[in-house]
Amino acid sequence: MARFTIQLVALAAATPLFLSQPAAAADLPDRSALSYEENVIINTVCFSASRQGASAYERCVSAQLAALHAHPSPDRTTVSASFNRQIESQCSYLRHVGIAEYNDCIKKALATPAAATDASENQIGPDIVKVFAVGPDRPKESATSAATPVSLPLPSSVLPTRPDHIDRDLLSPAAVFKKVERSVFVVYATASLADARAHDIMLGSAVAVADHFLLTNCHVVANRPVIRIVRGETSLVANLVASEPKADRCILKSEGEPLTPIAGVRSYKDITVGERVFAIGTPMGLDLTLTQGVVSSLRNIGGRNLVQTDAPISPGNSGGGLFDESGNLIGITTLASRAGIQNLNFAVAASDFWEQR
Repeated sequence: MARFTIQLVALAAATPLFLSQPAAAADLPDRSALSYEENVIINTVCFSASRQGASAYERCVSAQLAALHAHPSPDRTTVSASFNRQIESQCSYLRHVGIAEYNDCIKKALATPAAATDASENQIGPDIVKVFAVGPDRPKESATSAATPVSLPLPSSVLPTRPDHIDRDLLSPAAVFKKVERSVFVVYATASLADARAHDIMLGSAVAVADHFLLTNCHVVANRPVIRIVRGETSLVANLVASEPKADRCILKSEGEPLTPIAGVRSYKDITVGERVFAIGTPMGLDLTLTQGVVSSLRNIGGRNLVQTDAPISPGNSGGGLFDESGNLIGITTLASRAGIQNLNFAVAASDFWEQR
């Protein structure tokens, strides 16, 4: 669950956002370290409790966290996509019962030999060995490589000038994708090279905004400083150089060949509700996937400017780009609908990465 073939990045900010919960976020147990799937299951189990009030919801969440501690999510790193589907078909009904029951079912299913599968299913994603291959630009593994620096500058103090070539010509979805696809990368982050060899990897996305700088979400790379950015057959070393965790805004700097940055980043103040938008990222490990929707609303939540959209977003989209109909970047996708709610997805306003706060 927390690890699914490649451990999928949780589409949740540093502090989870639950739009319908009755209690204030500060009153609820901290779930920032949980995976997307773990948060979804807890939300599903506690949904009925939320109707009984804040105290009942908080008690339910606390009980589920205790159950998760006693029944941790099994490692599904090396399990094929086909076998994962078999496991889900056996255990998915327990998502409404409790996280302990669900995890116990998964653990039991993993102990059962998988039915024969088509080996080609495992060829969807890249070879992890190649992603973290030995090369002149690979940092040496050391005891310090497994710890994110304690203090990093804010994104606005590191980024070069914001790309300002704002196009206004409306493009077809195919033309938007063609215009920006070379600027969107898959992000693989792990705590150490030893963890990478064990396939303990977080997967997300990032958008190039300069020759060597990319925007992403902090929850993609938190405490996982060994980072690779991938596009096609190219894998490059990247380092976390700026961070604003509470806003989920982080900056990566790549080594090696220059990137192809996007041409324009629109100001949050210039975005309007109703305009068509496109999300491009790596949902469920499928790189360069395009989905479309509209800007549903513009919101300021917890001091963050967020673009609300109904464009589908899934685990792995975190850190990817939300583009307007002219191919300008307007957001970095970060939050997806919680269980039982549809088409309420969010992106951090891209222009805010350059704002002093």
